[in-house]
Amino acid sequence: MLKAVMLQLSLILVTTGCALLFGGTLAGLSVLLGGLSYALPSLLFALRLNRLTRVASASGNAYPLEFFFGEAIKILSTIGLLALSLYLVPDLMWGWFVGGLAVALQAGFFAFLLKH
Repeated sequence: MLKAVMLQLSLILVTTGCALLFGGTLAGLSVLLGGLSYALPSLLFALRLNRLTRVASASGNAYPLEFFFGEAIKILSTIGLLALSLYLVPDLMWGWFVGGLAVALQAGFFAFLLKH
C-alpha cells in the first residue's frame, strides 16, 4: 500500500511540473493542492494500516472494523482538504485542480502494472 501512495505522490509531482511548465504558477499550485488533498489522507491511512497489520499478525487477530473506520476517516479528511484548498486559494484553476485530483485517484490503477 505504501508503494501505491509513493506512486501517487510521484505522479502528482510530475503533473505539477507539467502544470508549472504549461499553465504557470497558479496551475501548478492547483494541481498540487488537488492531488495532495487525496494523497495525504491515503498516506496516513497506509501508515495506520501498516501498523495495524503488524499488530494483527503478532496477536493473530484481524481488525476489519478498524479498516473501515480508517477508510471513513480518509474519505472525510479528503473532503475537508478539498474544501480547505478552495477556501484558502479562492482563485484556483478548476481544470488543473480536478486534474491533480484525478491523477491521484487513478495512480492506484498504475500500481498494479508495476507490481512484481
